[in-house]
Amino acid sequence: MLTHDELIFSIKQEYPDALHGIDFWVLQNTDRETGLQTQDAVIYEWKLPAPEPTADEIKAMVEKHRAGVPAYLAARNARAERDRRLQEADALVYKAMDAADMEAMRLAGQYRQALRDVTSLPGFPLEFTWPTVPCLP
Repeated sequence: MLTHDELIFSIKQEYPDALHGIDFWVLQNTDRETGLQTQDAVIYEWKLPAPEPTADEIKAMVEKHRAGVPAYLAARNARAERDRRLQEADALVYKAMDAADMEAMRLAGQYRQALRDVTSLPGFPLEFTWPTVPCLP
């Protein structure tokens, strides 16, 4: 079954400047009780100047780009996790600042920068190691 994420990824590969939620909208129906997808995702609205792809064109587009979907989803999820960790790192920095602990501020700042740089690590997004949270008092 074609998922929302697969369709968005495929459209973005064919139309790199297109933004989901602005230039096009995709939907997938789900069962109200289980939350499980009940049918293929579809283009709900199309605002790009190019003609909206037909069902056959969508099928071909998805097949063409299917191999890239796992890395796309992993990158999206890793960025969301990085953002969550950055919020925690900010709290470490603020705590160190409140305590006027220069060493803790330095370590927390280095950790925060390492999180920002995670997308440049070898193997990102499928095989990389998260920076280690510093042990602070």
